[in-house]
Amino acid sequence: MQKFSAIIDQLREPATALPTPFAKCPAIVRPTSDEECRALREWAQHAPVAPPQPATIEQLAEHLKFLAAALPSKNVDDINGKMKASVYAALLGGYSNDALKFMARSACATLDWFPTPRQCLDLIAAYRPPVSDQETALRLCQDYTTDQFDRWYANVKAGQPIGDVPEQWMRIAVERGAMRRLSNGSFVSRALYHGPTKPYLSGATA
Repeated sequence: MQKFSAIIDQLREPATALPTPFAKCPAIVRPTSDEECRALREWAQHAPVAPPQPATIEQLAEHLKFLAAALPSKNVDDINGKMKASVYAALLGGYSNDALKFMARSACATLDWFPTPRQCLDLIAAYRPPVSDQETALRLCQDYTTDQFDRWYANVKAGQPIGDVPEQWMRIAVERGAMRRLSNGSFVSRALYHGPTKPYLSGATA
């Protein structure tokens, strides 16, 4: 184990500075108006998503050393050890530091021996990267839009004016029975012309 750990040390190289990440949206918060929602959605749909940065050889060596210290492995000589270390470096070198950290901790929690390359790849396959700022922004916009629709739909059912809303909203209201679409293509509120829907009372008399 000590010999393999020493061989892993030979993978080390000076850490290099990572490129400057893309600028983030200044305020990824739930919109409070249609204007804020449109601006946030436009940013999320057009802002480039920074790809995960591959781990440095220095970081990869640290994770392999962590595994070598925690899990037993077969004794290897210098030649086979170097070949083994180079295989791990070739297979795992393209993954992010967070993915390798997940792999190392999962291996310690589930395995009794130093993982094979295939086991390392299987563990990394279960890793899920953090949600991006763009995904968070789109979810917040969707939450805002859903709340606005629910409020509008309740008002339409109560007999309030339809207002200037997306046609998709009116189509949904038609499907739910709160609106009608006339032969000329226009939409009308059922409650506005027939009064709000009243609950059916069993046994009521005329």
